[in-house]
Amino acid sequence: MNKQIRILLLILTIVGCGKKTEIKIDNNEFQNKTFNLISKSELDTLFIEFKDSTHQIFGNLWQEKIPWRISNYNDSNFLVLDNRVIGIKKSSKGSFDCTYIGLRDNAFELIERKPKWNKELLNGTWVEKELFEYHSNDSIPKPPPIHAPLEFSESDLQYPPLYKINGDSIYLAYDFHKSKSQLDINNTGEFLKMRLENFDLGLGVKESFWRIKFLSDSLMIIDKTAENTLEFGKKTKLNNIKLIKKR
Repeated sequence: MNKQIRILLLILTIVGCGKKTEIKIDNNEFQNKTFNLISKSELDTLFIEFKDSTHQIFGNLWQEKIPWRISNYNDSNFLVLDNRVIGIKKSSKGSFDCTYIGLRDNAFELIERKPKWNKELLNGTWVEKELFEYHSNDSIPKPPPIHAPLEFSESDLQYPPLYKINGDSIYLAYDFHKSKSQLDINNTGEFLKMRLENFDLGLGVKESFWRIKFLSDSLMIIDKTAENTLEFGKKTKLNNIKLIKKR
């Protein structure tokens, strides 16, 4: 082997050794976790939750559950959200720098959200604090009680409205109406999805989403969204509602 070839091989070896190899990222970094999705192109922080094989985004870009996976190629890591490809680099524990590779590249950051409370605190019977205090205050004049329909008795009347959460179900009792819905709670216990009929908000209205802003064994503060099933696209948003747990 002549001297020039030996020098060339030495240069290639030095360059190869100096190349920084990205840390391989696998599914465990994302599975069953919720992240803040922070992007300069979005005014509000979005939240993205990963299950074993599906993910969903909460926020002004609402979407249903769609597939996701991690792909590794030539020491590079990619997060694939259905048909969207995102280059990812781990910047610190629970934090990732990301670039969406599309018609227009978009950089953003994913930062893991940690649970602030035990989800089990959700279980129980809850009543709106304001309505409970109004109903309990005998000094405030009240409208006459509603007469029971033929198939009900006066003892079936429920006011103020009561919510009961039990695992993956939520119930609502209001006046002589009762409704029930399956409940999807995210892993940090902050976001609840449901299809709960609520006649108090109007005919055909169903509560669809709660964001829990505070939770203890006696108090819950929520923002909630309700959808009118009779008027496509019409939504009602109620913020900072205080619920107290009925003992």
